[in-house]
Amino acid sequence: MFDHLCLQRWPFVVVPEPARCDFIADRKQVREDLEKLLRNLSRQNASSIHPIWSWFGAGKTHTLYYLSNRADEIRRQGTSHLRTIYSEFPRSPRSFVDVYKSFALRLDRKVLYDAYLEICTSRHAACLEQNLLATSSDLVAMLKILVFGESADQDLAMRWVRAEPLRVADCRKLGISQKITSSEDSSRVLIGLVRMFGLTASSQNQINSRLIWLLDELQRIDHLPPRLRNEINIGLHSTFNACPTGFSMILSFSGQPTEALPAWFSPELKDRIGRTKVMILPPMQTEDALKFVEDILAHCRPTDNSHVDPYFPFSEDTSRTIIEDIKEHGELKPRAIMQAFHAVLLEADPQIEDKKMQVVSPEFAKTVLAELVQLD
Repeated sequence: MFDHLCLQRWPFVVVPEPARCDFIADRKQVREDLEKLLRNLSRQNASSIHPIWSWFGAGKTHTLYYLSNRADEIRRQGTSHLRTIYSEFPRSPRSFVDVYKSFALRLDRKVLYDAYLEICTSRHAACLEQNLLATSSDLVAMLKILVFGESADQDLAMRWVRAEPLRVADCRKLGISQKITSSEDSSRVLIGLVRMFGLTASSQNQINSRLIWLLDELQRIDHLPPRLRNEINIGLHSTFNACPTGFSMILSFSGQPTEALPAWFSPELKDRIGRTKVMILPPMQTEDALKFVEDILAHCRPTDNSHVDPYFPFSEDTSRTIIEDIKEHGELKPRAIMQAFHAVLLEADPQIEDKKMQVVSPEFAKTVLAELVQLD
């Protein structure tokens, strides 16, 4: 489709696509830090909390998707049982239940089905299930319905685990004592899910198992009333306290980093984080931005691209021109770079395809960007 650009797909996508976040352009240190983190998480199962602090638009969501994809690769290789759940902190939560909901909505029915079926068919099934019952009998009832129940009841069971409204009659039908309506209920079910995945791994003779919650946009908590902010902090650290093994939280938030974590982290949550490395995602310098663009283009090329200029359909001069324009209007952040190069390529694409243009020139890029600035 983009043969005229020597590309297999459109390279500059402003909103990250989870499945496409299988590489990180330019940022060598970030890649190395993520690989070290995943290596550590896959070699032992002590629970942990890891902050990712990013300037707005500096690529934190892409980084989380990349981490999730790499964890999936590690799990498929059979070296460790890492499972990730990505969710965004809600814009207007009313309690920790809404934060839990953001997590539960990302739960895959088949994953839950397979995990509990593994427990049920284990030669240690009775012992494993007793362990899970001690955490949440309602969760076990839901899982039984999910594996052995009728289709309509399975739908109800998934609605329960996602803390959706249910009639009292529906709960009775499922054999569930109560709906998930409080922070304590939410935390209990989340703890039960962590333990379920751990028991599943144990049944498969896998020593290391870990559920990794990738919680994005945590800076939104700063705009909440103190009482609500405190409740959510309690929900997070209480859940963590109850899961000494097999659980990690990657807490991702935007804002200009300082020497200390933001004040909206409770003392208890800071204490649980301990002396861990905070991953920082700052804006880029010019040469970093050039490498970023080059890496993105290279990643979207066909396999045999040795004859293609690294910046085609741009030139290095054109790329520098676009980058300088971005610097004039703000900071060199991945989102700004993607937006500017996307805008220029969108205008150039049909002209290159119709052979009216061979390569995007600096003058062409300046014209396009000037028009966009004028529209703003």
